[in-house]
Amino acid sequence: MMFCCLKNCLNGVIPAPSVPLKREHDPIQLDTSHMGHEVVVIKGGQRACGSGGVLANTPLLQSKSYFEVKLQQGGHWSIGLATQNADLNQSLGGFDKDSWCLNSDNCVYHNAKLIHKLERKSTGTNGKSPPLTQHVDDKLESPLNAPQLVNDTGLPDEGDIIGVAYDHVELNFYLNGTNLNVPVLNVRGTVFPCIFVDEGAILDIVLDNFSSSPPPGFERILIEQSLL
Repeated sequence: MMFCCLKNCLNGVIPAPSVPLKREHDPIQLDTSHMGHEVVVIKGGQRACGSGGVLANTPLLQSKSYFEVKLQQGGHWSIGLATQNADLNQSLGGFDKDSWCLNSDNCVYHNAKLIHKLERKSTGTNGKSPPLTQHVDDKLESPLNAPQLVNDTGLPDEGDIIGVAYDHVELNFYLNGTNLNVPVLNVRGTVFPCIFVDEGAILDIVLDNFSSSPPPGFERILIEQSLL
């Protein structure tokens, strides 16, 4: 099972030997020095699979930060924020006092407490409807002029994009550009983007060239030097 997961995660890419990240030179990416023992990080620090959690290598210090995570393959997953004290050997986030996460069970958790539960929206097209526009990646990966289907159920699914916006007052989650209206308050400490994977889940963190425009006033994560 683990072999199949890793094969899908690698997708033809042979991981380079693990080396310590040089923070002063490397771009923002997933941090191999802050991840669970059974997590695999590849694709230039953008993809995670295996089992456990991993943080990004840059904290959210600016006033309004935004990033995205693509659900490349389903399974058990968590997306959100965490401090460097979070237990990254757990299979899911949001179950300690140092992580705040939206999970694959459509619930938002912090410290093992349920904060929000997403509700399915009623649709007339099995949860799929044609979009107004296509993303660039969709055009490259799809037959010419073939319409793409966008998930409008209100519940994340494989292939969707989860947006994460944080302004030091609220943490908000977006599904393919639509606010899920599950704000999280009282996020404490110096927090980093975090993702957790298990049961075959494969997640890609997106730190620029977003699929959807960030909320007004929000922008991609800036490294500390950029804030000076």
